[in-house]
Amino acid sequence: MTKTKSSDRHRRLLPLPKMETLWDRSKEWGKDQFDKGKRHLQEAAGLGAKPNVVPPGEVDIRCEPRVVEIGWHPVAGLAGKWFAEQTGLGKQITERIHKYPDPTQHWGVLVGGYVHQLWMDEDLDVIYINEVLQHDQWHTFPVGKTRFNDEALRQAGEMTIHEMREKRAAYHLIENNCQNFASNLLRKIQIGHHREFATALAVYNNAFSASQLKTLFEQHPDDDPEQRPDGPPEGTVGLAEKVMDEQTTQLDKHGN
Repeated sequence: MTKTKSSDRHRRLLPLPKMETLWDRSKEWGKDQFDKGKRHLQEAAGLGAKPNVVPPGEVDIRCEPRVVEIGWHPVAGLAGKWFAEQTGLGKQITERIHKYPDPTQHWGVLVGGYVHQLWMDEDLDVIYINEVLQHDQWHTFPVGKTRFNDEALRQAGEMTIHEMREKRAAYHLIENNCQNFASNLLRKIQIGHHREFATALAVYNNAFSASQLKTLFEQHPDDDPEQRPDGPPEGTVGLAEKVMDEQTTQLDKHGN
């Protein structure tokens, strides 16, 4: 009799492994659906790499000076909501930071017909993107001039993000944001800094021959002070950082 009860109890326990397997599969299915939903939301918010729109060409840093502007526009709708939530805005509110930039106010560097800017991939790491400039969508401020052509600007943008990612790949509201990118890019492309850029670009690309590198330095107009265009008294980067600080909405730790 005891043996029969034991056998019955054993038979009743047999289906449990199947139930556990079903539960595990359900959890796996739920996680898969969550990941798919997250990816769809990220795609809808516009995260991820975008096609390069700058036409291919040779790097030229001896062009006629062109106006450099910094500009901002709101990251509206779903993208703005995603940006604010995923960059830790709620967490930042609870930290001991009295003022910090609104992550839904996005800055870029504007030259000619293109915008050069920092964005995020699906893992919320910083990436470089460019787009055709639609001037009426940006609040713009001239901050200086550059002799870089569009391809040189594109490569300067790629190099700027590469350097930022080496220090910290993930987007950060304070230390790794679109304003940091704009300042770092302007340091490379501003008038009078062609030699530093040429050297850094050669190291970054590791593809220039000695003769190609030499042409980046030879007969540069800015080597002659009389040919160098005037810039703002505080310098391009100094003016840009002042403008961004003044024009960016600052949120306090209470969210006001």
